[in-house]
Amino acid sequence: MINHAAERAVYRQIADELRDRIQSGQLGPGDELPSVRHLAQEYGVGTDTIQRTMDVLKVEGLIGTVRGYPAWVVEEKDRARVSVPRGAEFIARMPTDAERQELGIEPGIVVPIVVVMVGGRQRGKYAADRTRFTFS
Repeated sequence: MINHAAERAVYRQIADELRDRIQSGQLGPGDELPSVRHLAQEYGVGTDTIQRTMDVLKVEGLIGTVRGYPAWVVEEKDRARVSVPRGAEFIARMPTDAERQELGIEPGIVVPIVVVMVGGRQRGKYAADRTRFTFS
């Protein structure tokens, strides 16, 4: 339920609810989300608020949008499994242009990279949206 008096912005609260629907499977890959107008009515907010909500979910890689069409739930990307030793440290940051090229991250796409450090030494750099880490 949306709390208009809460510290957390309303558009983020709505994003939380829609994210829960997606992650629970209530909305699956390929399913269309209700229209911006429908969601605005459902939550009692303006369409600008819902548009901000959609922007959050799109940046998170949960939905796709094309102007003039309903937003849809995207299929989760396959992730490479990388085994790291216990005690490894992870540093998340935005990539440099050279790292974008090296890791195949398209310009304009917002994807942090994860730098794995073991014993103070760098062990690898990975695009966060396509990597699943496990401990060896």
